[in-house]
Amino acid sequence: MAKVSEFDFIAQIQKQFSSSPDFVSLGIGDDAAAFLPSRGYLNLLTTDTLIEDIHFSRAHSTFEQIGIKAVAVNLSDIAAMGGRPRSFLISLGVPNHIKFSDLKQLYRGIKKASDTANLALIGGNTTRTNGPFFISITLHGEVSKKQMITRCTAQVGDSIYVTGTLGDAAAGLDCLKEGRAIKGYRHLLQQQRCPQARTTEGMLIAQTGIASAMIDISDSLSADLRHIMMQSGVGAELTCAKIPLSPSLKRYAKQHKMDALDFALYGGEDYELLFCVPPGKEKKLAQLIKNDLMQATHIGTICSKREGMFTRGRDKKKQPLTAKGYDHFLEKP
Repeated sequence: MAKVSEFDFIAQIQKQFSSSPDFVSLGIGDDAAAFLPSRGYLNLLTTDTLIEDIHFSRAHSTFEQIGIKAVAVNLSDIAAMGGRPRSFLISLGVPNHIKFSDLKQLYRGIKKASDTANLALIGGNTTRTNGPFFISITLHGEVSKKQMITRCTAQVGDSIYVTGTLGDAAAGLDCLKEGRAIKGYRHLLQQQRCPQARTTEGMLIAQTGIASAMIDISDSLSADLRHIMMQSGVGAELTCAKIPLSPSLKRYAKQHKMDALDFALYGGEDYELLFCVPPGKEKKLAQLIKNDLMQATHIGTICSKREGMFTRGRDKKKQPLTAKGYDHFLEKP
């Protein structure tokens, strides 16, 4: 990086992300970006930071994979509100040992992920740091005023659904950290290194009005369901047998004498959508699933706050469920 000036670096990024949609009035190159909000829509803003050796390890991921993941985790937050992603800003903290070729690879991953979501890069900041490498993305989206979905409006009697399968990313991380044989577990590693945000599904859920509340699963199923409970003032019952587990996860857990359900309940970084559906809207959701517009599984029911959060096993007995997942303040680096 010592051979590349800051402004040469910015010029290369500007060239790589040269096209701008009509709503961007002023993009990369000035003191601030300017864009036009859509009439009748709310602007959504989210930001997430990935720090080396806390959120990723260069021993486990390439810079391209880190770039893809950095965009995906922010896209997932917009998806959880039912929003459409529009533009983003990037801030980098670059230590001296990082090579220019590393950053080119990082931006290749960012470009892949942002192109898929039709995102426009409109600015950012790059600085030297004596600490670890980090990337922070601020992402702008929008949602119709009438369609925005939050965490705080779940109602007793709502059914609980999730998209996709759960626990794969956590199992992929376990595989990498423990140095286990990775043959046959490409899916788990892919979910850990390069998650895919459920942008299309989030927008469809919002447009059809089927969900009373929604959140993305970043910390864990138990922890993020707890967030909905706390914000909505409700309880939740999960049926363990219904929680969707991939064949790869089941095989991995069996091979290493682990409980696949633990990965699903307490592992994080799935970036699937967890949403609540009122009884009168379930037929509409069933039709979306039947038409292959969405993959979603019914895993439980919203109940009264006094009942708390619990699971029912095959024996139908209630078991209290503790919310466990990643906590930035409690976890040790």
